[in-house]
Amino acid sequence: MDTLRALSARLDEASATLTTLSHRVTAGDPAQVAFGVDAPGRPGEIGRALHRQWTAATDDRAREARVAAARLAAAASAVREAADRYGEVDRAARRRLTGEP
Repeated sequence: MDTLRALSARLDEASATLTTLSHRVTAGDPAQVAFGVDAPGRPGEIGRALHRQWTAATDDRAREARVAAARLAAAASAVREAADRYGEVDRAARRRLTGEP
């Protein structure tokens, strides 16, 4: 059971890391001006298109990280539940074998 509990703790840590990453991936986005969105004419259009593409890509990565974090948290919970049930079964078997009620 200790191995299962250690595994669930590692899954929780991975989930927390991905959750943090999901917030940071968009926090470091460069300002629009870095893409030249304020430039006149075609360069400005290209800058705006690049900024939209950058924003969409980082938003997608953030969403994917949040989904993965939720899946890891669910897996950690399932592993903890399995460890708890194994513990209950072990205690019940021990009581039966020793003749305890």
